Amino acid sequence: MKRVAAIALVFLLFPAGAPAQSTPKAASIDDAIAAIAAYGPRALAEQGAPGMSVAITDRTHTLKILTFGYANVESKTPVTETTRFPVGSISKSMTSLALMQLHDRGLVDLNAPVQRYLPWWSINSGDGIVVHQLLSHTAGTPDDYTLDGSYGYQIAALRNAHTIFTPGTKWAYSNDGFATVGAVAAAVSRRSWQDGIQSTVFAPLGMTHSSAYFDARTMADTATGYIFRDADLVATPPHPALVPAQVVDFVNPAGSVISTPGDMAAYMRFYLNDGTAGDGARLLRPSTFTAMTTPDHLTNGKPAGAASPELAEWPEFYRRYGYGLAVFDTNGDHLVGHTGGINGYTACMQMNLTRGFGVIAMSNLIEAPLHPCAIVKYAMAVLRAQQLGTALPPAPTALPIAPPAIVASQYAGTYRGPAGATVVVRDNNGTPQLLDGATAYTLDPRGDDLFWTNDPRFPNYYVAFTRNSSKLVDGFTHGSSLYANERYAGPSSFSYPPGWNSLTGRYEANIWGTLMVMRIVVVKNKLTVDGVTPLGPKNGAFMLGASDVRFDTNAGGKTQRVWLDGQPLYRIDLP
Repeated sequence: MKRVAAIALVFLLFPAGAPAQSTPKAASIDDAIAAIAAYGPRALAEQGAPGMSVAITDRTHTLKILTFGYANVESKTPVTETTRFPVGSISKSMTSLALMQLHDRGLVDLNAPVQRYLPWWSINSGDGIVVHQLLSHTAGTPDDYTLDGSYGYQIAALRNAHTIFTPGTKWAYSNDGFATVGAVAAAVSRRSWQDGIQSTVFAPLGMTHSSAYFDARTMADTATGYIFRDADLVATPPHPALVPAQVVDFVNPAGSVISTPGDMAAYMRFYLNDGTAGDGARLLRPSTFTAMTTPDHLTNGKPAGAASPELAEWPEFYRRYGYGLAVFDTNGDHLVGHTGGINGYTACMQMNLTRGFGVIAMSNLIEAPLHPCAIVKYAMAVLRAQQLGTALPPAPTALPIAPPAIVASQYAGTYRGPAGATVVVRDNNGTPQLLDGATAYTLDPRGDDLFWTNDPRFPNYYVAFTRNSSKLVDGFTHGSSLYANERYAGPSSFSYPPGWNSLTGRYEANIWGTLMVMRIVVVKNKLTVDGVTPLGPKNGAFMLGASDVRFDTNAGGKTQRVWLDGQPLYRIDLP
């Protein structure tokens, strides 16, 4: 009877003589992978990286490894399925996994104070820090108090630091916190962190092409990492020049793992199979796996996670955080993931634990301005639609990060600067431009009233427009120089402590092969970093947001060193 009724309904919908239209064929997994692959070249171009690999897996096997671009630009060596990439902070989830196995063996109490396992470790805090707070970034430890030396020295140096909030009351990402987790694991297991990762993560999961540290041997078959050539500029140009990153020895539980897309697919399958390896061996108890992949809680009962977006290209990332993993609950699905960035490399990983698939993308570009998250985000949406039998979503139509919206006409006008210099800004069909005779230089927006330009008259600093009490643009600053238009009614000279003159200048440090630059400059009556961010005086030093800034070692009337938290930068006589 049901079959007859169905046939009758067909005749009602399609009268005699009218051809019946077939139902659109549901997309296959091959269709889904083809859609992801088609988007890949554009995703790579929009990130600006030389090369990228993408691994797609379900619960049982690797569905596809996609490769794009170059592992080395100079030699035109393409990325292949066996090309290795550092995965940066995705290493934190592996460090967490190693520690949680020790917890399952009864060797680590997550609610115990850190000093139970590291008696020498300390930090100035209002309350004691317990282990699970390090795992979930709720301990209040600084992100990178100092980048000098090994991770052992870096966490030992925390004895001179202060927590940035009372432990357990907020969430703030902390490399120092996870380096401490790795030290706890090493102390409890009585072996180095890297040996522990090899035996408790790589070996049981079959990750035979992964390494836990950088050195000349492990980096020999790794894609060349690239950084911005003009790292000394306060803002990178729209199409920045890239140069190879310096190769340095590096081991750190917060981010020194190197892997292949195939190995990382095996790693994702561990999560997709609720904490079991490919051979069926369970690495974590079910309750421990649930704790690791569920948001931790603050002392007020609220879930741990970032109060504001950590990644502009994927704002949902890090709103909830478990133990070494960002946690997502979207459309009834439970997902976990992480991003990673280390000198010359970035990565982005997410896994849908409900539906059983995961994607990771790894690329060889420094962690700015984007991770390779666009293709991961799109791939996850495509795979979900394919599984549900709905239409595959179209590829994104815009860059993951759009420049700030501006009204160019509000900046147009004539500005007078030092020694009577005149600068003209015009509105060129919605784009603000600086004019130098017949030559026009675009002002590229980088924030509220902040612009970058390749005008050689304005190097090194932002062009930062100012507004009067009526919110109208009345001038701009470039470094310490003030340029004013006809609306400016403020003073032409400013007073400030004369001792600040000894502090101004350029300070540098080479951090893991990447140049770190601070330009200290007085703007009007404020001491600033890069001519934009004020330094607030506090107890004989200064505060830069939540960071402590101190100057010392005066020679020739100029301080020769500045400390940003515990990281020293040294004066260099360059602009």
